[in-house]
Amino acid sequence: MIPRTLFDADLEGFRDSVRKFLEQEAAPYHDQWEKDGQVSRELWQKAGELGFLCPMLPEE
Repeated sequence: MIPRTLFDADLEGFRDSVRKFLEQEAAPYHDQWEKDGQVSRELWQKAGELGFLCPMLPEE
């Protein structure tokens, strides 16, 4: 397998954190959200608290 060199260690860590978050906080509720037609506000709030929304913007 060819090693991935596109992302640096910081970005790899961020990707891993987002992946784990989605596995724990989103995947179990996906079917319900599909039925409801929307994702829960709580998921968006948690994602924002963890810095997963608009990560390119400064914290202010």
